[in-house]
Amino acid sequence: WLKPFWPKRAQLLPSMAKLGENLDEFIDPASLECLNEDTTHPVKNAFVDSDDFLQSDPDVDQQLLVKVSFRQPIKLSSVSITANSEDGTAPISVKLFQGKEHIGFQEAEDEVPTEAINLAPEHVDKAEKVPVRFVKFQNVTSLQLFVAENFGAPVTKISRIKFFGEPAQKMDMKDWKPVKG
Repeated sequence: WLKPFWPKRAQLLPSMAKLGENLDEFIDPASLECLNEDTTHPVKNAFVDSDDFLQSDPDVDQQLLVKVSFRQPIKLSSVSITANSEDGTAPISVKLFQGKEHIGFQEAEDEVPTEAINLAPEHVDKAEKVPVRFVKFQNVTSLQLFVAENFGAPVTKISRIKFFGEPAQKMDMKDWKPVKG
């Protein structure tokens, strides 16, 4: 009875592999926000390819709460966080929340996240994509990343954050032009 199902499933796999494009172009840079960031190393640094980085405030602690909005809904399939595990500043425990724009540290600690990610050194050192439960992230307009712990340093540093997936709809709203008539 399973025989008819498997060939159809095998046909779906190649199309599922396409759900991994970089979603940088859909991030609204003006909406980037981070609680507990060091103002000399702001959140925008983690969303561009450069030598700059995002860092937590050394006068407070290692936790970060990054808030990202997208210009249009996206389907998220994986996340990549680039950092350095050797000096202990890389995130190890990250909670992803969807659509909780006004979440604070207390709620982020207490609430059940949409997805919890535990990062290994190879994830952050090699910028590996960490898959998320795709079915939970089908119509994402905003994400909140709570870095609860790092590898032991007093501050957290993140060189790059990338999201992978696809747009929920294939048209970018910034390209939309109304039809008069």
